[in-house]
Amino acid sequence: MFKVVDGFKNMFLDLFSMGKGFLYGFVMIALFIIIGTALLYGLLALKNILL
Repeated sequence: MFKVVDGFKNMFLDLFSMGKGFLYGFVMIALFIIIGTALLYGLLALKNILL
């Protein structure tokens, strides 16, 4: 019985960590896109102001 409970516990913990990793990756990609867009917008705005 303990092996069954340990197996379910390990499966749940694996699924939980996979979900956390997926969310972390999604947040990192979103931040990369936001920062890249802000830098591109800033460079283009600076170019228009100076020239």
